[in-house]
Amino acid sequence: MIPAPLLQFTDVRTRVFNGKTLIGLKHTAKTASGLDIATTWVDMPPEDVERLIQTLQDTLAGLPAE
Repeated sequence: MIPAPLLQFTDVRTRVFNGKTLIGLKHTAKTASGLDIATTWVDMPPEDVERLIQTLQDTLAGLPAE
């Protein structure tokens, strides 16, 4: 199994492209040995971001209590 990268933080931006508002997410991550991982911006319309947020909230709600 390949170890998952360690998420450092996420940058968020908004921009208008072809007259439509987009929300961009870019993760900063490192390998287990501390090397930077190159990532790219993922731009989404607001409704896709809302669905992403809902999916994350549903996933968190489904986790067992620690």
